[in-house]
Amino acid sequence: MRHTFRRLLGRLTLTAAAVAGLTAGVSPPASATATAYYLDCSGGAAGDGTVAHPWNTLTAVNGQVFQPGEQLLIKRGTSCNGVLKPQGSGAAGAPVIVDTYGTGAKPLIAGGGAPEAVRLDNQQYWEIRNLEVTNHGATAGNRRGVYITLRDFGTGTHYRLTNLTVHDVNGDNTKDLGGSSGIHLDVLGDTTRTKFADVVLDGNDVYSVDRSGITMSTTWRCRASMGWDGCPAHVDNYYPWSDVIVRNNTVHDIGGDGIVMQYTADGLAEYNVAYDVNMRSGVNNAGIWAWNADGVTFQYNEAYRVRRPANTNDGTAFDIDYGTDRTVFQYNYSHDNEGGMILYCGCGGTSANGVVRYNVSQNDKSRIIMAAGATDGAFYNNTVYLGPGSTTKILEEYNTATALAITNNIIVNQGSGGYSYLDAHYASRYTFSSNILNGNHPGGPAGQLTGDPMLTSPGGAGTGISSAGGYQIAADSPAIGAGRPILGNGGRDYWGNPVPPSCAPDIGAHQRSPVSPGCARLANGGFESGSLTPWYAWHDASAVAGNTHGGGFALRLGTAPASAEQQVTVSPGTTYTLSGWAKTAGTGAAVRIGVKAYGGPETYATVTATSYTQGSVQFTTGASAGTATVYCFQSTGTGYAYCDDLTVT
Repeated sequence: MRHTFRRLLGRLTLTAAAVAGLTAGVSPPASATATAYYLDCSGGAAGDGTVAHPWNTLTAVNGQVFQPGEQLLIKRGTSCNGVLKPQGSGAAGAPVIVDTYGTGAKPLIAGGGAPEAVRLDNQQYWEIRNLEVTNHGATAGNRRGVYITLRDFGTGTHYRLTNLTVHDVNGDNTKDLGGSSGIHLDVLGDTTRTKFADVVLDGNDVYSVDRSGITMSTTWRCRASMGWDGCPAHVDNYYPWSDVIVRNNTVHDIGGDGIVMQYTADGLAEYNVAYDVNMRSGVNNAGIWAWNADGVTFQYNEAYRVRRPANTNDGTAFDIDYGTDRTVFQYNYSHDNEGGMILYCGCGGTSANGVVRYNVSQNDKSRIIMAAGATDGAFYNNTVYLGPGSTTKILEEYNTATALAITNNIIVNQGSGGYSYLDAHYASRYTFSSNILNGNHPGGPAGQLTGDPMLTSPGGAGTGISSAGGYQIAADSPAIGAGRPILGNGGRDYWGNPVPPSCAPDIGAHQRSPVSPGCARLANGGFESGSLTPWYAWHDASAVAGNTHGGGFALRLGTAPASAEQQVTVSPGTTYTLSGWAKTAGTGAAVRIGVKAYGGPETYATVTATSYTQGSVQFTTGASAGTATVYCFQSTGTGYAYCDDLTVT
């Protein structure tokens, strides 16, 4: 009787304030009187789970069915041998929490070579925090560090794995369902449609693990876009997970894949770091990537030293693999990866609408872009640097089903690698526009800018996404305002600067120019790139050195009629001013600086002088206008006329 009373007193009347006073770094219970159980594996005597008499074995913990709002608090500085497999589930607003008390190092759960060291099965509303987990056996075998499964369960909700250190898991080379890994979520069974929802893996450190760092899989995965891999009946049973977030994790010394987002709808992977990946598996792996998932966003991640073993293809930092649609990689930093920066892979199924934008790549190997059959892909506003001695290809094609638009990128190549295509019809598959291709680009596309983009300190970045400041552009860079407008561009650059929503951006990952509402920035208005891009020439028009109003280049127009024009993006119902400078060869010659196709009548200013004279016109766009065409046109006269320094404000 006394023993029962003491247990009730030690548990049921424990207040949040009391728990806070006894523990270090632990969140308070879900309610003021929530039950807290204690585990101290260094304790000499078996206790009853109270703070005064804690349990001293994992066996005691595993025999407890935890109720909503209850906590398991494990003493810091202690080691527990065996498997942590608590029972029960929490509820909405009252999860079961596993955390720590006391001071010192994280408590260790040492699986000792078991199939997993920490296990939840058909449970939900769990939060596990601040543990160290190992699972090293005498020999390599199929095993995991933390393993959460659902089998014929329906929807399992609310899982939080936070600030775990998972390491020394000597698994085998099995991947996906039941594969070896550091942190692994699996959906099993085939009778009840089952998925995970509301999953957050945050701040975990996973290292010295075979095969995968952080991964997930499901039996409810079959659909046409993933090529029916392992689905002989070709029955579409795809059931994607919802609200999956993987953030602030570090994975390193990983045998195979680093972080894989699979079977999720609109998932998010951000602020993760993956390095020393694909160290031992000997097959195709990547740093951070998606497979059989739609709408996944990868942002603010860093991947480096991903290996590419002999006779393998991947080894890339990032990968948009098959069975995917609308994958986005933005604001990431890739460097020193043996397989390159990005893989677009239709491969065994289909991959569509993958976007890679506003990322930085420094000294990646093999190739920057590995093109393997993805369709409707986009690679824009990235900054890529390859230093002296590099043999990295800019693009290497593995599948002619690829369709990719490559736009607004700065690619500086001081090495010797070029472009590798499978046949002569590659121009129908790849669209290059408004890129600055500086340095060596053997076999590269024509019609791109080639001048110095004036990066502030290229090649000087180290580790950490914040180290890439040297890839910002200088104030007089030809990249300023020279990009092609891209709708739905994400709204910001690598450094967080706003990007124009519908006007010409700066080229590369840095948007140096300020953005104004209703802007209609004219690209290459001073012709300082030394080319007309993105102007369109009619008859005799070219960018030439000399005869300038300012800078080193101007537009030269031959004997009338001759012109150059450019389409700019505008906002409807907005008033703009087109301004520029022009001069003619003399008698009877005239140059028009004008605008048309904006939802109103064509209008222009005429210059007849033989020295540079300014002309400007004001125009108001129509109610449904989205673009306007501006031009400089020698309407009459012989000899050369010139235009320079055109702007739209």
